[in-house]
Amino acid sequence: MTVVEASAPGKIIIAGEYAVLSDAPAISMAVDQRARVTIKKHKEKTHILTTSGYSDTVARFNISKTGAIEWVDNIAEDSVRLFFESSWSHVCFQSDNFYEYNLDTTGFYAQAGGYKYGIGSSAALAVAVAAAFVRMFNLTQKVGELASQIHNTFQNNRGSGVDIETSSIGGVIKYYRDPEKKSVLLDLPENLKFKIFWCGTPFNTVTQLKKIGSLNKKSFLALREMAISVDSMLANFSNEFFIDYLKKYTDTLRRFSDDYDLNIFANKHDILTDEAKKYPNTIYKPCGAGGDIGICFSLSSKALDVFECIASQNGFKLLDLSIDKKGFISKDWC
Repeated sequence: MTVVEASAPGKIIIAGEYAVLSDAPAISMAVDQRARVTIKKHKEKTHILTTSGYSDTVARFNISKTGAIEWVDNIAEDSVRLFFESSWSHVCFQSDNFYEYNLDTTGFYAQAGGYKYGIGSSAALAVAVAAAFVRMFNLTQKVGELASQIHNTFQNNRGSGVDIETSSIGGVIKYYRDPEKKSVLLDLPENLKFKIFWCGTPFNTVTQLKKIGSLNKKSFLALREMAISVDSMLANFSNEFFIDYLKKYTDTLRRFSDDYDLNIFANKHDILTDEAKKYPNTIYKPCGAGGDIGICFSLSSKALDVFECIASQNGFKLLDLSIDKKGFISKDWC
């Protein structure tokens, strides 16, 4: 084969953020914005890395006898370079052939300012890179396993792994950090509608996780118990039970955020959370570690449309995202 293409979806956390770090389940949903990776053999006498999204990079490199990257071009030690070096450190592939590697995360960033939306760009890229490496170089390692190693190296072993699992599998899943507990695919209740909004301000997941420290405060223990109680909600999985559960979970998350000074409800997420309470069978919550984005669930299309206007008036941007039921995809050709 001379060309391999791979892609993997982004994700949002519906419930269980932070609690998943302490063996509680998280409910996560893959969304149809994909990181894309292409590897193709070429006739140049160096390897080439090209990227688009976080930054537009074109850089040549060689592989040393030990399998390490040796950059021919001087490029800044930004996240793109560090990510690719993290990825390569788990492959160290030796070959007489030379390749061009293209990493594309364009859809994960706002054009104005280059801010990330917060829908799991690094995890989606790790899965896509892993899928491309496995296919191009006939690796025996599983894609999800390699992607986890790449992402853990890049984030210094912080994080729960829920984003990697969601990007690998796709759809809506219940995820445990404990590898002995397998992820379960879920279907959202019928007639449930949602819209996803970006607050316009990026958060750094690693920075947020550094704030946590001890996980023994009452607010965290309450959050963990609320996350664990998701099983009773799933046993009666209906529109009303789902929305009622998320309302209680969001209130608990808010107390946790205040206690740990995480500001998850900053940037007017608190306003939208309170506005959603004015509509029946409607809930809004910020998602994930930082609060870059939020999701509004409702049984009413009209209520969602009205809520979209309220969100826009408060400076939020509607993201045109739906559930992506596929995980990573890879293909090759000569």
